[in-house]
Amino acid sequence: MRSYFLAGVLMTACITHAQSTGSIRGTVTFEGGRSVAHDTTIHLTPLGKTARTDEAGNFEFKDLPPGRYEAVAHLHFFNDERKVVQVAGDTVTQLNFNLKLAPVRQEVTVTASGREESTLETFASVTSLSGQQLTTRASASSLGEMLDNEPGIAKRSYGPGSSRPVIRGFDGDRVLVLADGARTGTLSSQSGDHGEPVDASSLERVEVVRGPATLLYGSSAIGGVVNILSRHHELDEHPHAGLRGHATGLAGSANGMGGGSAGFEYGVGNYLLWAMGGSQRTGDYNTPIGIIENSGTKLTQTAAGIARYGERRFWGASYQFQDGRYGIPGHLAHDHEEEEENHDHAEEEVKIDWRRHNVRLHGGFRELAGAIEAVRTTVNWSDWKHSELEGAEVGTRFHNQQWTFNTVAQQKKAGVLSGSFGAWGMRRDFT
Repeated sequence: MRSYFLAGVLMTACITHAQSTGSIRGTVTFEGGRSVAHDTTIHLTPLGKTARTDEAGNFEFKDLPPGRYEAVAHLHFFNDERKVVQVAGDTVTQLNFNLKLAPVRQEVTVTASGREESTLETFASVTSLSGQQLTTRASASSLGEMLDNEPGIAKRSYGPGSSRPVIRGFDGDRVLVLADGARTGTLSSQSGDHGEPVDASSLERVEVVRGPATLLYGSSAIGGVVNILSRHHELDEHPHAGLRGHATGLAGSANGMGGGSAGFEYGVGNYLLWAMGGSQRTGDYNTPIGIIENSGTKLTQTAAGIARYGERRFWGASYQFQDGRYGIPGHLAHDHEEEEENHDHAEEEVKIDWRRHNVRLHGGFRELAGAIEAVRTTVNWSDWKHSELEGAEVGTRFHNQQWTFNTVAQQKKAGVLSGSFGAWGMRRDFT
């Protein structure tokens, strides 16, 4: 049993003075201006504030210190529109957006600094995949396969099911993988045949961060950070009024692939309910040089959660279960007892049979009075088990149970200065 605790404090000096505040109001419409875009998310940086458009497409930010801000409007597959605005005291600044479909997207990242900001304004190299980009990679059965061929990203692989990203030449415990900002609890960093399974069809966005921002995540992120963001928009912290859903189907001929996923979100009042499920299976890959034996994979997952998002307080809870199996091509186990009896080599295919439980609790306060503007706490529990199957026999069993917590307090902006401080800890039982 091992226990780890890490607490970090990052504070900035503030010069506070009496100043009047301003506001931003605006409307979001679709291309052509004939219809409004309701339920659109507006991110305001560097304050990290978020607003939602109402049924008339209107939004508003109040009590803003005078200064220069960047606003990004986001609505699923539409192009994210970015505008810069100057806010003066005791004035209302008008800011309108016109969304359209386009191949070039302006992304917002939450991984580079721990809060929403435009990728153009980050102090790190950020790769963000979302929308149509993830749809074209939905057939990937592991994280390394999904990010393969991205600039600056390679993969370590013993087959499709075991691949993991290699960033800036770093692998293993130097590339940190997160799910909605928390460590996944898998064992993919320990060995080349241990994978990081993922269902790309169930994701909202994937962020890859390199450079100075990785220092925020400790020594396990020297190479880079990969953050997988799920569809229920946990980081946006708003109720999504009404019902919405998604469904995806997949098929492939090179490996006999078949699968799909579906889910829904239902918001009523300040509450949000969500659930999703999916499954994907592949056979052995058929290549120009022949069949790659033992390269098939399978993955199933289900998840559900509930959250309440008030004006100043919010909380949420979710549960996820994943189960799967993948083969290790070219990796054969020797049955020594049978070899002695038959005086011949007896070899069995090696497969990894795994499952994962995950429970997450989060909550906090925002729009606080005084020097602290917002506080957020996340507690995450992950229970990962996998068995290395040598034919029908179990060769080795791995069990990793992991608790993590993270608390961050965000300082209210004072002039050009802003900052945050917090604590992070982990307890791990590994056998």
